[in-house]
Amino acid sequence: MLSFNCTQAAGNFFSRVHKGKKITPVQKTPTQERQGDDLYADPHQWLVHAATVQRKHVLLAIHLKTRYCMLFFDMKKADADGFVRTFINRWMSGVLDLALKSDVLDLVDPSVPEQQFVSLVESYSLQQRGDRSAQTQINEILRSFEMDAEGVDLVAMPWSALHYDARINHTPRSLKDVKGLHLPDEEMLIHWLVTVGGLDPAGAALAREKYRLFSRRA
Repeated sequence: MLSFNCTQAAGNFFSRVHKGKKITPVQKTPTQERQGDDLYADPHQWLVHAATVQRKHVLLAIHLKTRYCMLFFDMKKADADGFVRTFINRWMSGVLDLALKSDVLDLVDPSVPEQQFVSLVESYSLQQRGDRSAQTQINEILRSFEMDAEGVDLVAMPWSALHYDARINHTPRSLKDVKGLHLPDEEMLIHWLVTVGGLDPAGAALAREKYRLFSRRA
């Protein structure tokens, strides 16, 4: 199951008011659980934040373990199912594109990823909960997007969200409790190959080597 931890802004975005009553799919989390390392025990935790850029809704989702981030532009308010469908398609497209370019798909049994991926994404939860370190990185990505969007008509231009994701995820970032800086696209590729593709440690090490060879050529 996918777990989306929503900031206050994201929680408000996914909610609506009907006859004076707030209707929301976002579950409340006990105060003592709203921040904490327990989130990192689950490899499928994401943090989602909402903002407005050029009067358009923008959602950002960052994977806590790898810091792989996706930006969703002009999303429909109070449509959690629509967001999750778009999220799944973009995530799958981004990782598969990276896997093809890195020439690592031959390391995976073709029948395994589809089964595992369907099982993973068949359900999801939204919870009101934050993570300080991931939020800091989301804020940095959002500031960069706002600067890129300044003076640009993002609706009229042929704007590629997938291309933007690829760019921001090839920017080194820190990982929680891991020394040094790491590339989110590399970390997500390995994460996906292990948790969805079923690669063992030896296969993951070979995949990382192939990715780095591709990265040096790119």
